[in-house]
Amino acid sequence: MKIKKEYLILGVVIAALAAYLYQRSSDRTHYTLPTLPALAAADITQVQISGGGKTQTLVRRDGRWVTDPQGFPADPKRVKEMLETLAGLQLTALVAESKNYALYELDPDHAVTVKAWQGDQLKRDIDVGKAAPSFRHTFVKIAGDDRVFHASDNFRFRFESGLDELRDKTVLSFNRQDLQEIRIAQGTASATLTRTPPPAETPPAGPPAPAAWQLADGRPADGAAVEMLLGELADLQCESFIDDRDKTAFGPPIYSIGLKGGPTDQTLSIFEPAAQDAPTYPAVSSGSDYPFRLPADQAQRLMKSPDVYVKVGEKKKG
Repeated sequence: MKIKKEYLILGVVIAALAAYLYQRSSDRTHYTLPTLPALAAADITQVQISGGGKTQTLVRRDGRWVTDPQGFPADPKRVKEMLETLAGLQLTALVAESKNYALYELDPDHAVTVKAWQGDQLKRDIDVGKAAPSFRHTFVKIAGDDRVFHASDNFRFRFESGLDELRDKTVLSFNRQDLQEIRIAQGTASATLTRTPPPAETPPAGPPAPAAWQLADGRPADGAAVEMLLGELADLQCESFIDDRDKTAFGPPIYSIGLKGGPTDQTLSIFEPAAQDAPTYPAVSSGSDYPFRLPADQAQRLMKSPDVYVKVGEKKKG
């Protein structure tokens, strides 16, 4: 009888322990995630990013994104990534309620605070921490809520880099197929290259042949050299902008390139660097309202002698 009583007591203890463990597990997994306001990327009109003592504000003006208050054009690709992240923000799990924010880089010294508005309505206000160990989630905190959550995707870098430089650094852009003339000048030397008309016969199916170019006197130009030049110029990006001078403050260029064809003509002018071993060359272009700096190696690749574009073995006619 005594043994049966002990078994009964043991059974009650086991049942109570099981109930406790079940209840504890249930408490851990049953919670409600905050509901974020619906937001489409196309509806966002302002984004503010703060962290590390810096703040960068972007606003949509006349259909394009610019920095505020400077009004500099912002990098469209990077802005698009930010807007899509903010619009698609999805909380997936509760991570912690302990307020040990440093563990997730959500403390004031490390968090990146991101706010997004639709008109005058604040639609997103979050602190962005580090990526989760899986690198498939990011630790975040929502304004007005002390808890830490997982958000889908690894996206801190998209906002962290935005604190330093979001200006669009593209200073020259064109469609190669539209080009009809290239003018190159270096000191007293110059060359004008014109696109030759395509052959009358229709070429066989396949990728189009590279454009053929010739010099003003009819000699064929070195097609490979021309294609290398256009490859360097297409969607040309600068290293940084020169904001303390305007485009007329540099005197005569040491090298200039003019492109004709398409909706508008394009120009690039490169100026003498501050010193012989300077890391950058000042330059201006038709594609930028501001003077800018090109890395020295990039500028030197562009500044080839006009003679380089003469096809090897070709003599001047006449």
